[in-house]
Amino acid sequence: MKSSYTGLWLLLATALAVILVISFSDDITIGNYTVKKAPFQETLLSDKATELKEKAVQDSVLQANRDEAERKQRKVNVDSTSHSILLIGDSMTLNIALRMAQYAKANGHIFHSVNWDSSGTVKWGKSTHLADYIKEFGATYVFISLGANELYIKQPKSHLKYIESILDQIGDLPYVWIGPPNWKEDFGINDLLEATCVPGGFFRSAGMEFERKKDGIHPTRKASALWVDSIARWMPKSSHPILMNLPPDSIGEVSPNLKYMKATDN
Repeated sequence: MKSSYTGLWLLLATALAVILVISFSDDITIGNYTVKKAPFQETLLSDKATELKEKAVQDSVLQANRDEAERKQRKVNVDSTSHSILLIGDSMTLNIALRMAQYAKANGHIFHSVNWDSSGTVKWGKSTHLADYIKEFGATYVFISLGANELYIKQPKSHLKYIESILDQIGDLPYVWIGPPNWKEDFGINDLLEATCVPGGFFRSAGMEFERKKDGIHPTRKASALWVDSIARWMPKSSHPILMNLPPDSIGEVSPNLKYMKATDN
């Protein structure tokens, strides 16, 4: 009796093994007959893939929630000391500098600016101008206005090493990178800049509305002043906020201590 059950179990085990082999093999053809594989493999593997995908999504959501909670809990005290501010950048810089100089004077800061026409991360990254100006002006806080001339770059990651060179020249000094005032969709330069800067070190200008000059690109002086006002309101959320209280109307025009560099300069 026992031996008959043993044979039965052996027969069932053999049948199961054959089914599994067929399930995980390609279709088997014997003469004119083709044995189609059972859908067990697809079912098992698809379930596993779905499970892994769902877990990855859940993990991503949890991490995003943790990051958001950490950001909200992070309270950065405003640095109330007087700073030597240096603003560098492309042709957007002049009008930004005119308004930022007013903020600097109203809040007890020293201000210098450098406008390098047609420049971008490549020119600044290849040169040591930024490090030289930081030393020359004794800068303790840096604003960068670059990226407008790189909205057309279809592979912005090719400029990563130049962005990193710029940040290396800044070193441990606090900074804010002012993103370009997009007049067209970019190919990822804003995302790259934000991802490379320290958290709270990038101000995204893309998406803002600007009154522009006749070229349809550069914000007007008035629009640039409002742009700086927006940056000042955002400063408490930055990685290193400093005093940027709204200057009174009575302050009038303030010299931006501007150094002008031509597009042909190296």
